[in-house]
Amino acid sequence: MPKIVDHEERRRVLADAALALLARDGVAAVTTRGVADESGWSTGVLNHYFDSRHDLLLAALRRAGDIQGEQYRSILDDADLPALDKLYKITASVLPLGKRRLAMTRIYLFFYAEGAAEEKARAEITGFLARWRSVVRDTVVAAQAEGSVSADLDPDAVTMQLVALTDGLAMQSILDPVVMRAIRAKDAIPRFVDIAVQRVGVVTG
Repeated sequence: MPKIVDHEERRRVLADAALALLARDGVAAVTTRGVADESGWSTGVLNHYFDSRHDLLLAALRRAGDIQGEQYRSILDDADLPALDKLYKITASVLPLGKRRLAMTRIYLFFYAEGAAEEKARAEITGFLARWRSVVRDTVVAAQAEGSVSADLDPDAVTMQLVALTDGLAMQSILDPVVMRAIRAKDAIPRFVDIAVQRVGVVTG
């Protein structure tokens, strides 16, 4: 009887191998040979699932998006966690504070750059950004409802401020050790989030 192959699971394994390489060695390490060695599969298997290195990177991007979505759900589904704490955790979840999150930051930034020049990549990354903003906005609104963020603030303005904050911190932290140390400091993320929210109040007040 022929062996039943779970093709979606194999794609996930290969995408996870690409993310592992991204975390350890950066985007340049994600080659067909590198991912084959990392995953334990042959290059022939990779070529069966991915037509090019770019397809492999795209699979890593989509896998990163799936992982990020799982992290969002885990945080948002915690009924015992106040909305403001959820906002802190959601913000931290997109910063490179750990190997897997470092990989996700690197793959997102790779496609940010590509999206500036190529429409298909732009559409792909725009979808991830829209979901990110939606999660942040919903959490801001929940924090306003519980009273931990002022109800007088425009939730869209707060959302844009927080998204800009996290994107800037993520990008700079993988380039500059000073920023990386800053986001790893004790209580750094709550402090940055609180300042960003207060800034919206200053600008719009």
